[in-house]
Amino acid sequence: MNQLAELLPVMVFIPGQTFLMGTPARETSDLARRYGGTRESYHEETPQHEVTLPAFAIAQTPLSAALYAYAVAAGAVPPPPIWRGPTPPPPLAYLPVTDINWHEARAFCDWLNQQCDLAARLIDANGRPLPPPARLHFRLPTEAEWEHAARGSDGRRFPWGDEFDPLLANTREGGRAAPNPPGAYPGGRSPYGIEDMAGNVWEWTASLDRPYPYRADNGREDPTAPGRRILRGGCYANPQGYARCACRFRLAPTMRNQFLGMRLALSVE
Repeated sequence: MNQLAELLPVMVFIPGQTFLMGTPARETSDLARRYGGTRESYHEETPQHEVTLPAFAIAQTPLSAALYAYAVAAGAVPPPPIWRGPTPPPPLAYLPVTDINWHEARAFCDWLNQQCDLAARLIDANGRPLPPPARLHFRLPTEAEWEHAARGSDGRRFPWGDEFDPLLANTREGGRAAPNPPGAYPGGRSPYGIEDMAGNVWEWTASLDRPYPYRADNGREDPTAPGRRILRGGCYANPQGYARCACRFRLAPTMRNQFLGMRLALSVE
């Protein structure tokens, strides 16, 4: 296995099934009391509805700066400004890459798909190895895929359950005040064993900012369409309300800062 392949995150197979996406409208007042804002500010997460997705795979961990640096060296993407140079400072190398915009996240996926002899490690939710697809196609997850991987099929509020625990996620409450490396919060894994779906860094998704119900065929997954793109997961600087699985955040695709990163998805069908 070459060094590039060694830096690829393990990909976790997510079976095709129906899951609960979003937040029930009846809960918006309670969310406002718990996390601030008004009930209207949570309306974008409503209604909660069933979404059926085909199988896919998603990275067990966010994309590292060390892996992103290969695409920078190849001229496929510019170095994130936070690096202050062409390579990540050693303390940042194995942390999630940040300070990237949506276009750069997609450009990284395009570059990765062009690499020859790339081997992916695919496992199921129990950690058992699976054969990877014959053709590897890496991409950003849709926001529906992201939410399914984060909460499973039962509509839970956080990846581990309905009650927040500051020991299970890198949010403002924990006081880390910086991104964390893989494996820092094993108890906070999602039902599929995915790490850091709550807190750490915001993660770009492929999806446009459109109202619910979610439909993949209504133009929101058009990569050429103008408009803001959805990010998921919250970050280390945000309070717990942003770390909920249903929380939606949106920014212009040209926006970058030290809180914005990415996670790979892999098509399996």
